[in-house]
Amino acid sequence: MLVIDGAYGEGGGQIVRTSLSLSVVTGKPFKIFNLRAKRPKSGLQPQHLACVKALAYLSEAEVKGDELGSQEILFIPKKLPEKLHYSFDIGTAGSTLLLFQTVVYPLSLSEGGEVVIKGGTHVPFSPCYHYVKEVFLPLVKLLGLKLDLNLEAYGFYPAGGGKIRAFIKPWKEFFLPTLPEFFIPENLTVYSVSSERIPAHIVERQLKGVLSELPNCENFIAYKERVKSRSDGTFVFLKALGQKKVLYAGFTELGKRGYPAEEVGKKVAREWKNFLSTKSQFEEHLADQILIPISLALLKQRSAKFFGFSVAKVTKHLLTQAWLIPKFLPELKITIEDKEGEKGYVSLYRE
Repeated sequence: MLVIDGAYGEGGGQIVRTSLSLSVVTGKPFKIFNLRAKRPKSGLQPQHLACVKALAYLSEAEVKGDELGSQEILFIPKKLPEKLHYSFDIGTAGSTLLLFQTVVYPLSLSEGGEVVIKGGTHVPFSPCYHYVKEVFLPLVKLLGLKLDLNLEAYGFYPAGGGKIRAFIKPWKEFFLPTLPEFFIPENLTVYSVSSERIPAHIVERQLKGVLSELPNCENFIAYKERVKSRSDGTFVFLKALGQKKVLYAGFTELGKRGYPAEEVGKKVAREWKNFLSTKSQFEEHLADQILIPISLALLKQRSAKFFGFSVAKVTKHLLTQAWLIPKFLPELKITIEDKEGEKGYVSLYRE
């Protein structure tokens, strides 16, 4: 049984989610102690408990410590998931997308399935729906994954009430794309969105903030939308598509009371410009999210023994993933050049 220190690295829910997903994929049981020890509220919170219960249901796992506030969890999977319709309700504004990213690999490496998840869709400290749909999914599809994701209801903090639906097919073919040397943009797409109870000028001002930072941008598409939601909320999402449709990047900023709408847009545009200046292949958030599917593809794709990519900034999340994934996939070695907070290079080797 693998024994994992939940206080390592970023010391949060990522360790729980990655362990759950890879445990079901590999059939390896694990125990985590010091669960979420580096968070203000340590232990399992509703978001993480929902992941535990969902993966336990998929794999008929034996579980101990699956309760709110638990500092330790034991998880023993019994089987791979069957091809069924699954429905999970987080019950809060916890991220539906993080739960989706936890179940997608066990389902895709088994028989596939349809999954409905209720909770938050555009909430702090997690990838928003648009990021996963427009950036994460296109990249994992290049690795051979066949899936789709739809938004059926928006869910902002604190009430949530959002709903996504995923259609996941069995992952049968595995590819490792050839990446351009660095990100050269082909076009940009910006979404400026608010709930419909918020004044209409907010979406206009958010977009104005983006354009003020990118005054001479070409091949630029803008979408403005006001949506129904249980809680009020706003956001700006910028997607960049690289040449040859191989590299993708995304940047999100959520609005809040007292945060000028123009500044929401400016923040996203500045993050995009900062990324572009690093001449990297992946932005910092995508790097840690894509590490699991790249690892699985490298191990399954027998003709390749190495895959590498540059990242605009090495983060604790990336370092934690690189430490944790080989515990479940010991035939894999992951190294990261350069220090946290700097541009880096990630290397994956299959032994």
